[in-house]
Amino acid sequence: MDNNKQTTSPAPATQPTPASVTTPPPASGGGDSKKMIMMLVIGIVVVILVVGGIYYFLSKKQSAQPVSETTGTNKPAIVQIKDALDQELDSINVQAADSDFNQVDSDLQSL
Repeated sequence: MDNNKQTTSPAPATQPTPASVTTPPPASGGGDSKKMIMMLVIGIVVVILVVGGIYYFLSKKQSAQPVSETTGTNKPAIVQIKDALDQELDSINVQAADSDFNQVDSDLQSL
């Protein structure tokens, strides 16, 4: 009959090994990140305060400086400018202004 038939027996069942369970890191790890964030915030605040202090110091220094310079050095310049403007104003001949418009008036009448 059928001698070529082979009987196979099922392979022995192996029991799977349970996967190793990893435990979460201890709660102190969260504290380190909180400390890091606090240090970062404190560092940013310190940098802002330093930059603000430098800006305040420089703006205070610059606002005090021009006041002393303008009172001493600009008065002679102002007087010179006033004198130059007065001379230019005196040199203008106002009575000759009517004679300048005579040519324009004659051109307009010819239209």
